Amino acid sequence: MIVGLLIAALFVFFAFRGISFHSLLHDALRANFYILLAATVVVLFSHFLRALRWRVILQEIKQDISIVDTWGSIMVGYLLNNFVPRLGEIVRAYTTGRLEEISVSGVLGTIVLERLFDMLSAGVLFGLALFLYHGNLIGSFPFLRAAGLILIVGSLVLGAVLYVASVSEKFQNLILRVLEFVLPKKLAKRAESILLSFLESFKILRSGKRLGVITIYTALIWIVYIYSMYIPFFAFKFGTNLHLTFYDAFLLILVTTIAWIVPSPGATGVYHLFVSQALINIANVPKDEALAYATLTHLFSYIAITIVGAIFAIIFTQRLRIKSVGKLFKTEEETKNEH
Repeated sequence: MIVGLLIAALFVFFAFRGISFHSLLHDALRANFYILLAATVVVLFSHFLRALRWRVILQEIKQDISIVDTWGSIMVGYLLNNFVPRLGEIVRAYTTGRLEEISVSGVLGTIVLERLFDMLSAGVLFGLALFLYHGNLIGSFPFLRAAGLILIVGSLVLGAVLYVASVSEKFQNLILRVLEFVLPKKLAKRAESILLSFLESFKILRSGKRLGVITIYTALIWIVYIYSMYIPFFAFKFGTNLHLTFYDAFLLILVTTIAWIVPSPGATGVYHLFVSQALINIANVPKDEALAYATLTHLFSYIAITIVGAIFAIIFTQRLRIKSVGKLFKTEEETKNEH
């Protein structure tokens, strides 16, 4: 958590360095907050689409998964990521596992698979953007080319390994023998159970129909993501003066994809720096206005995710009959003992 706060502070410093806060506040207060609210609804809708896609993946483990549980778990996870980076994914798996009474390690496997789809699709979009765009985006963000290549190759290699591990008994036995060799007997048994449950979700890769549905959802998620960056253009003066397009929003969302990878709480600071610099270099947006756009879009999304995530956290706490949100994350063994 301390490391995340230090990263956020560092990026906030670079993002706001040399900025007149009077001018920044002036540009922010001139923005159309109704349009920003509409864009925030679009952001929440993108998370709902993500829940629908995740539900398809989870059906490899359990058929009648509740969309309320999947969307709510995602929002609770994002709520925690706003404060402690990466913790949200673990909590999301654990919450869904307890709510749906399925293996937590199996749920975690579906989240890994979901991230693989994100990585692969992002890599393809990076390649498309670099092929079509001839401006100075690469000059400002030289890592984008390498990031796209790493995302494509990394997701394909990792996906292939996990798929083979999920369908090949020989490969599984090899991994299990390694676990038995390096771990104590009791711990090795526990690790074997977790591993096999984790790999179960990857069998979905053999289903062409489900892969098609997942691909459609992935495309819709990206389209909605782009709209979440495009709509706020019209909340600011530069959006009409500079005639920013849907393609500009497409380039912007690719830059923000890298920002969300950096382990800063809620991408604070990283988002502000990357988005403002991208707007400056893609469309020559004045620095103060670019930073006002980044600050307000981040703030509205951050508050919305925090509120919705907190509501779901309270609901799930009541459903699981636990006295505090902190106790939501007890071990499976403790839960079984209660029954």
